Amino acid sequence: MKKAVMAAAVAAIFAGPAYAQSSITLYGVIDDGLSYISNAGGHSNFKMDSGVIYSDRWGMTGKEELGGGLRAIFTLENGFDVNSGAASQGGALFGRRAFVGLSSDRFGTLVAGNDYDFIYDYVTFYTNTAQFGGVYSFHLGDDIDRLAGEQVHNAIRYETPNVGGFGAGVMYGFSNVAGGFGGTSTVPRTLSVGLKYSPTGSFNAPYSFGAAFTKLDGGYAAPGAGSIAQVALGARSIYTAALGGIVKLGNFSINGVYTYTNASDTPRGTVTVNAYEGGLSWRASPAFLVGAGLAYIDERKLGKYDIATLGVDYLLSKRTDLFAVGTYQHAFGGAHVAGNFFAVTPYSESPAMPNGAGASSTSSQAIAQIGIRHKF
Repeated sequence: MKKAVMAAAVAAIFAGPAYAQSSITLYGVIDDGLSYISNAGGHSNFKMDSGVIYSDRWGMTGKEELGGGLRAIFTLENGFDVNSGAASQGGALFGRRAFVGLSSDRFGTLVAGNDYDFIYDYVTFYTNTAQFGGVYSFHLGDDIDRLAGEQVHNAIRYETPNVGGFGAGVMYGFSNVAGGFGGTSTVPRTLSVGLKYSPTGSFNAPYSFGAAFTKLDGGYAAPGAGSIAQVALGARSIYTAALGGIVKLGNFSINGVYTYTNASDTPRGTVTVNAYEGGLSWRASPAFLVGAGLAYIDERKLGKYDIATLGVDYLLSKRTDLFAVGTYQHAFGGAHVAGNFFAVTPYSESPAMPNGAGASSTSSQAIAQIGIRHKF
């Protein structure tokens, strides 16, 4: 009896420090394939391509239960090129996401660090790219409406808990410059807000929608600081409002996105852009998906663009799939050169070089791709 009591006492002593349970999860995506670009700077290009439909990444996410529904959380996520092994996001170790904070079932989640804004987290899911296409189908070479995903540095971000299917959030990115609270030419100040709805509380629902607004002041003179579009247009200030949704009807899904972008104080004056996108996908079997969609982008002062997207995906397992995707962009209405996102080198567009490196020498650019993706 005494031995049992002593053993219990010793166990209690050593169990004390382990009261708060914690866990760390390693995750990632490896996506690689072959791409054919019909016209990049006047020449066709057949190449190995990393991150064809999902950007390659690996990361760690963790939590520690603090009691009463409160937990400490963190995420560190790295982007990379699988064909060269080089880090993306300018070589940053955790350039995609890096944040730490607290999460409560009752009060929501508050984090600080480097993270995507609400356009990416609440609206990008509804694009043709996310549903069945590839990254080349995002809107233009300068990612005019941030749908391709751009980080906010020095940020504080709060999200509410899910209430009746609704969730909302607000995010603020500091300039971190003395005397430049409102942003400078090389460092932006960022504000982002978002609202989402899903009857299940997640994207995996019969229907859902998301809306977001992001505004940057400053950062227009430094690639990697302000948004790609802001640097391309030389805009001292830029904002985008975005709305997206999806409805599932049996094995069919209809997705749609609308964005409005306003870039002010540019060498061309104020530039406004309306983008409309819609797609239809068919889940022919649990393993087979096919989809097609169109996007129309109207850059009022600069021209108009049509983007067509096709995609076929076949699951070999829950974590591995084979895919074939195609993107076609046509410029008209005052625009004479086509340039798909990712085909044009990020930040190579500028007021001095408006088309960017990799843009077509004609009004059309077609891209066909095949590849394999593995998630872990």
